[in-house]
Amino acid sequence: MAAHEPKGIVDSVSIAYIVGGIPAMTAFFVVLFILVHLFDIPA
Repeated sequence: MAAHEPKGIVDSVSIAYIVGGIPAMTAFFVVLFILVHLFDIPA
């Protein structure tokens, strides 16, 4: 691991990962549950 990386870049990537990743996961689960409900797939 490079210890001399600028903090700003790491923070921007982390924030982008959190801000973009959480809605993406939420949308995935919402679509998944909608499909399960529509097609009556047993859990």
